[in-house]
Amino acid sequence: MEDYGKAFDFFWKVYHKDSDFQKKIDENLANGKIRFFNDDEWDKIKNQNFVSPSNEMKEFIDMFLLGYNGGNCVGASRQLSYSYRNVDIVSGILPVLKGTLNAEKEGGHCWLETPKTIIDTSLMLVIDKSLKSDLGYIEEQRLTSYELATSPTYQARKEFVNDRNLRSNREK
Repeated sequence: MEDYGKAFDFFWKVYHKDSDFQKKIDENLANGKIRFFNDDEWDKIKNQNFVSPSNEMKEFIDMFLLGYNGGNCVGASRQLSYSYRNVDIVSGILPVLKGTLNAEKEGGHCWLETPKTIIDTSLMLVIDKSLKSDLGYIEEQRLTSYELATSPTYQARKEFVNDRNLRSNREK
């Protein structure tokens, strides 16, 4: 398995702080309703064109390797959303995150949802949507795939992020 640096550090911090959450994760990893990011997610992360907000991050994957995905759910979720065809960007609360970086007061959080799964860039998990309330995800706002598809600004950014010609030129 590849070394993904500090990408999973935030997950382990949250996992070890709450025994009820830990039990639910273990149970659902075992039954296949939860999994860690696999090659599908990593390929999406690795193959994006990315304009970095800092010199420390040259590519989108650097956000994860350096552990900046924990506490930066809005940016990571939005960026990853560009690699999906049918995904909603959802914000709300995940109480188990209360007291963590950028979620100090209530556990404010942002994640992606496909028709069948929750994709959590902070926890590095893909979760069956049937577990949404059991794990504590509380939705407050949603940008639907339709809204994203009809947003000229979002679509222009998505086109840039996924332009393979830019990537091939950069790798030469």
